[in-house]
Amino acid sequence: MKRLPLIAALTLAGITSATHAADLIDAWQAALARDPEIAAARALHEQATFRQEQAKALWAHMVSAGGAVGIGGADSRTKGAEAMDQSDVTFKTNVNAGALTRASIGAQKAWISPEREAQSKQLELSAQIVQTQWQQAQQALIMRTAQRYFDVVGAEQTLSVLQRQQKAMQQAAAEISKRQSVGDASVMDVQEANARVSEIRAQVLTHENNLANKKVAYRQLTGQEPTQLLPIGNINLTPPNLADANTWVQRAKQQSPSLQMMGLQQAIQGQEAKRIKAGNAMTVNWVAQAQMDRLSGQGMYGSASNQTAQYMVGIQLNAPLSTGGMVESREREALKQVEKLRYDQEAVEQQIEQQVRDAWQSLSTAQARLQALSQSEQASKARLTSTRQAHRTGARTTNELLGAEHDAAQAELALVQLRIQTAMEQLRLSAASGELGEAQLRQVNALLK
Repeated sequence: MKRLPLIAALTLAGITSATHAADLIDAWQAALARDPEIAAARALHEQATFRQEQAKALWAHMVSAGGAVGIGGADSRTKGAEAMDQSDVTFKTNVNAGALTRASIGAQKAWISPEREAQSKQLELSAQIVQTQWQQAQQALIMRTAQRYFDVVGAEQTLSVLQRQQKAMQQAAAEISKRQSVGDASVMDVQEANARVSEIRAQVLTHENNLANKKVAYRQLTGQEPTQLLPIGNINLTPPNLADANTWVQRAKQQSPSLQMMGLQQAIQGQEAKRIKAGNAMTVNWVAQAQMDRLSGQGMYGSASNQTAQYMVGIQLNAPLSTGGMVESREREALKQVEKLRYDQEAVEQQIEQQVRDAWQSLSTAQARLQALSQSEQASKARLTSTRQAHRTGARTTNELLGAEHDAAQAELALVQLRIQTAMEQLRLSAASGELGEAQLRQVNALLK
């Protein structure tokens, strides 16, 4: 018996979950957990730490050890030696074939190396690029989620308006057919009505297919069925205290992930030019080495063995004398690439400025346009009501009635589309200026009712 309350609670929870109206935040959180593009960007983002570690490792101690065994030989002669109080002594040793063993260990640390310095900065800059790419991927997911969410909402509202228009036209066509049967309407009126009914039926079928496709795209992104998505409410959609266009443009130039990435790519290419130039630079390394060789076997003078040990601690200098002009040529080529990237960045900066100004202009006038379309919708509905009444008395033609039905539906659809466009423009403006994040998404989510 104790299981009954639990079952009831689970059933109620299931019903509550099934009837929960989804919003933008729900969709975004679901997409964040399953979208393959953001998963790939997250994996790339985690590489930043490794690149920073590699940059530090370039200046760390490098230690190596080695050993060898095999068959070897040796022939040595030493003159002018002194032994047993005798001077000018000559020593000869010879091993034709014998057992050879060798062991060595060495350590090295870069001290002065322009090439390693350039490589280290390249790795650090590439880690910053990865961070910027992650920010870009997050913003792209927000835009993609919002677009697919509003695609479904817009398609549902459009289909709903067209279905109501279809029902009204079917009723009008049926009424006109009755009136024609008693001689109160012409055959042309009936034909006109039937043609309009067929036309709206084709539009409804087209938008049903469109809605099905939009739902599939939403489900692929979020893994959820797009049921009961909240539409945009009839409220003020313009953000409060909207800054002027020049302020938004300045923000975009300073914060845009695209511009930041291009600046980092330019810096990396500049370091590449330095790395190439370092081919002509002197390098200095701290070094420590030790090696021991042991050889024993038979030679010209009988059984012999030889053991040598060498070691050193100090600095090692390397200074290239000539590269035949190869390094200079490659450096000039790399510097030209830096120049190209600078011009590319200027071009992208102009594009982003235009995008920001377009979004700002659309957003700043959105409320006035929404009010105008709302008034147009109300006027269209009022005109439709009066046209219906006048048509019943014969004061308006069938074509005028059907035209009024069409105009009222189009006015409602235009208002729906502008609301969605205004919400998306808020996100586009934030994205272009590099400020798009969860906070901005929640601001747009607050417009849903």
